[in-house]
Amino acid sequence: MAIKSSDQISLVDLTDGFSVILTNDSYTFPGSTNAAKAGSTTTTIVAMCGADQIPAAVDNSKIIAPTGVTTSVDTDATQPTVTISVTTAVKTGGTVDIPVSLDGGNIIIHKYFTFQIAFTGATGAAGSSAQWYSGTKITGTSTTATIFSDSGITAAKVGDMYLNTDTMNTYRCTVAGAASAAKWVYVGNIKGATGETGAGAVWYTGTKITGTSTTATIFSGSGITAAKVGDMYLNTSTYNTYRCTVAGAAAAAKWVYVNNIKGAKGDQGNAGADAITMTITSSNGTIFKNTAITTTLTAHVYKAGAELDATAIAALGTIKWYKDGSTTALSTTGQTLNIGAGDIENKATYIAQLEG
Repeated sequence: MAIKSSDQISLVDLTDGFSVILTNDSYTFPGSTNAAKAGSTTTTIVAMCGADQIPAAVDNSKIIAPTGVTTSVDTDATQPTVTISVTTAVKTGGTVDIPVSLDGGNIIIHKYFTFQIAFTGATGAAGSSAQWYSGTKITGTSTTATIFSDSGITAAKVGDMYLNTDTMNTYRCTVAGAASAAKWVYVGNIKGATGETGAGAVWYTGTKITGTSTTATIFSGSGITAAKVGDMYLNTSTYNTYRCTVAGAAAAAKWVYVNNIKGAKGDQGNAGADAITMTITSSNGTIFKNTAITTTLTAHVYKAGAELDATAIAALGTIKWYKDGSTTALSTTGQTLNIGAGDIENKATYIAQLEG
């Protein structure tokens, strides 16, 4: 069967970057003098695709925790809550690795919950327990015994402890006395480490980043104020794509050419006064975002420059549709082809051929 005319069109689905947030990414468990006291805390998983919240899932069996730390996950299908519990076997702080499943398991992002132990101070002189004080008057990280005369502590004992509630630094009293005489040394910081930033590249579009150079280049007129390494850019005029390799504002960020997402040009129709040609149009354009795809492709057939109606097209043959280079035609024939969200993953190229 001869192919009398054909054309093709590419449809692209751009997806916002994924990110995952722990509502509580660090915690300090109370402790005895050398180990944690049995206790627990919780953190809730919030997953985003761009500015939209999406469902997240956590398999408790995949969570990795130190010895003495156990976890459990509730049944919430959108934003599950993880409970983290410690026993007296835990003697040091640590990290819990929580794999978060997105997009039906196609994407796994690891989030890290950190914990510390606030040990009880050593026993003070004359058999009295060490006293914990808190405030913001004892500061710094010096291990040299220092007087803080405005601490407000009237009778500190050797071994007493102080927590700065702004910095989370802790201090121990080494010389007893009133505020004007007591001396303190820095011990450590009990604040957990900051959790990792959610993954996911941001897509930008425009016409300011150009060319096909794979050498990292600055495009100061891009208009992008805070690009991150891995962010992507689509030139909507040339359909070239670029990846950020050096983060920063427009004047500092560097980009490299990746590829072109525009489909190859269809074969030219027969030459001559009675040449038959074809073009394909898309009712809703060719670039979509976050699988919000709904469009109708229409094949327009021309003979000697005049568009043919359905009857004239039928006299010449049948329009068949093919996807992504397949030699097997789709079940739909005729001038129109309806495309929905489930038909495209990232990018698809459709070819219409008038065969007869």
